[in-house]
Amino acid sequence: MTNFKATKTMVSAIAGIAAIAALPVAAAEKLNFAYGYPNTSNIGIGVEGYADAVEEYSKGEIKIKGFAMSLLSLPETSPGVRDGLADAGFVLTPYYAAEYSTNLYLHEMNPLINLAENPTGKEPLAFAGAMMEYTFNHCPECLEEFKAQNQVYTGGGVTPLNNLLCKDVKITTIEDLKGKRLRAGGAGFVRFAEHFGAQGVRLPVNEVYEALDQGILDCAMLSAPELTNYNLHEVVTDITLGVPGGAFAGVASANINADRWKAMSDENRQILLWGGSQISAGVTWNFYTDDTVAIQNAKDKGIRIHQADPELTAAVKDFVNQDLKTVSALFRDTYDVARAEEIAADFPPLVEKWYGLIEGIETQEQLQQLYWDQVISKIDPATYAQ
Repeated sequence: MTNFKATKTMVSAIAGIAAIAALPVAAAEKLNFAYGYPNTSNIGIGVEGYADAVEEYSKGEIKIKGFAMSLLSLPETSPGVRDGLADAGFVLTPYYAAEYSTNLYLHEMNPLINLAENPTGKEPLAFAGAMMEYTFNHCPECLEEFKAQNQVYTGGGVTPLNNLLCKDVKITTIEDLKGKRLRAGGAGFVRFAEHFGAQGVRLPVNEVYEALDQGILDCAMLSAPELTNYNLHEVVTDITLGVPGGAFAGVASANINADRWKAMSDENRQILLWGGSQISAGVTWNFYTDDTVAIQNAKDKGIRIHQADPELTAAVKDFVNQDLKTVSALFRDTYDVARAEEIAADFPPLVEKWYGLIEGIETQEQLQQLYWDQVISKIDPATYAQ
């Protein structure tokens, strides 16, 4: 009898163990990430670094696979993430002015960088931080615009200062700009071109190579690292540094499909917010460090480097001051940004604050920690974008 009871107990134990083993193991979250850039570009390197960091930080609970220039193109990324064709993506808000008017307005204030009193070259790092802080904490309209597109904002990014990357054209004076066809990445760059008697051409960055090569464009207003990212060094012959200045800041570097976001646990949402600080720092830092390298590489390849003459330099600053005064009215009246004047008053002091915060930053890791500590760590994953 005793043996029977022992046997029965053992059978029950084995059955229990078998039942536990048969329980489904929680599957890792797998997200497809679309970005319309080469995988060897600063964006591509930033995305892969983001994916690796998130997988490590989550101990394998979240796996992100990047799709470079394949799953969705740059113009397709926002609607693609909205509709679930990708779980996440690198979204450029200036491509969708009607959908992201307030976000676009913040981007259009990027010429503030040109007016820094004691420029160090780190101004884009500060502008990225200011953009994220304002978007997360002070711009409910910005977050509503993402919500309307079924997306969740988790990070940003900013390029270095823009230069004129030209083919068979030397531009150093105001007169040189007249009549030229200049690639413009946003409405502000179009206004710059028109102010100086040039034509601003809206064109995706991945089409610039062919447009320069075929003479459709004379110059592209882009940062120097794009010479490498898109092999533009093969067609560019002349570069004018610091004109038009400003930076490209219309970046939502890791937007998540809202349906996927809401289906996740608070813990996984927190991990993706942390990941937002990673990709924001990675992309912005990659551009920052590659800027000087890209210019030197251009010199080594025989590309001619020019400085704007004093008259053009002064004229650019005059344009910035004038444009910043009129842009709030433009966005209020044309894009229905009701708080345009309030934002115009509130945002510049925030940029100045960030100039101070980035003074001691010397590594990407320090920049990521700064973005996390100052901004993103304060977002509650249990309530954000719910």
